[in-house]
Amino acid sequence: MNLHYLRNYLDATEFDLPLDLACIFGRDRAVFLEVGFGSGEFLVQKAVENPGVDLLGVELSMISAEKLLKSLARNSLDNVRVLLIDASFALGNVIPPASISGLYMNFPCPWPKKRHLNRRLNDTTFVQRIAAVLKPDGFFQLYSDSKEFVREMMFSVSETKLFDNPTVEENPSAGAKTRYERKWLSMEKEIFRFYCKRNERVVNIEEDVVHVSHLWVKDVDEARLGSLIGEAFSRNEIFVKFLGVYRNLDSKAFLIETLSVDRGFSQRFHINLSRREAGWLIQLDSQSRPIRTQAVRFAMKTLSSLIETKTSLW
Repeated sequence: MNLHYLRNYLDATEFDLPLDLACIFGRDRAVFLEVGFGSGEFLVQKAVENPGVDLLGVELSMISAEKLLKSLARNSLDNVRVLLIDASFALGNVIPPASISGLYMNFPCPWPKKRHLNRRLNDTTFVQRIAAVLKPDGFFQLYSDSKEFVREMMFSVSETKLFDNPTVEENPSAGAKTRYERKWLSMEKEIFRFYCKRNERVVNIEEDVVHVSHLWVKDVDEARLGSLIGEAFSRNEIFVKFLGVYRNLDSKAFLIETLSVDRGFSQRFHINLSRREAGWLIQLDSQSRPIRTQAVRFAMKTLSSLIETKTSLW
C-alpha cells in the first residue's frame, strides 16, 4: 500500500512540545493556520496560491485529514502540515506562542443547542488561545453563516482586549471559496466575515503539557490493583478514570488502561507497572505514547498512591 501521502502528517506525540515550526517545515518563514479544515480545499487553494508561505491545518476528523493529505500529495504540495488533534488543546500547547501570522476558521459548527455550549469555539478562553499563538499584528479571520455565532465571537474578542479593530462584513465579495460556502450561497443564506488583528497586549494561558517522569513504589497491593477498574478521580479541570487492568502471565507486570481529560482534551493510554529489583516501576507504556499532560501526570501519581502497600506502625 502506497502511504507516501502521510509525509505531510504530524504526530504530536513524536515531537517535543510545543513544535519547532522552522524545524518541521525545514525553513523559517510565515506560517498560517486553519482550525477545522474539513475537506481541506481552502488549505490546498492557499498553498497553491502562496508557495512562499507555510500552512498548518488542525482537525479532529480522521476522514477529513486523509482527504487533505491525499489532495496535497496529488498536487505535490510541500508547504502544508496536518495535525489530527483537538484545536483548543493544540493552541498554545502544540503550536508555539506568537508563531502564527494569521489564523482562519471557515464555517465552524455553531453548535446552537444549549447542551452543546461547551463545544462552541467562540468563548473567551478559546479566543485567548487564538491570541496566544498569533504574532503581534497577526490576523484572525472567521467565516460563518451563523449570525449568533459571529455575535458571540465578537463579544469574546472584545472582552479579552487582545485584538484591535474587529469588524463584521455581511455577504463579503471575497469569500472563503469552500464547499460549505457554496452550499449556503445556493440556499441564499447570509454569510458573515469576522476579522481582527492581534495587538501587543500580553496573554498568559495555562500550559497543559508538563514533564512526566516514572515513579517507584516499594511494594504493591495486588488486591487493590484488581479493584481499580471503573474508578474515577478529578482535580480542578482534569479527570482520570482507570478502565482496565491486564496482567502478564509470565511475570510480575501489569498494564493499566487509562482515560485522561485535560479541559476537554481526552486521551486513552496504558500505564506499565513492572516488578524490578529495587521495587515496582510505574511508567507510561511505550506503545500508547500519550501527550504528557497534567492529567497524565495526575493519573500516574494517583495510581501510585492507590496501589502502594501501606506499612502499618502497629
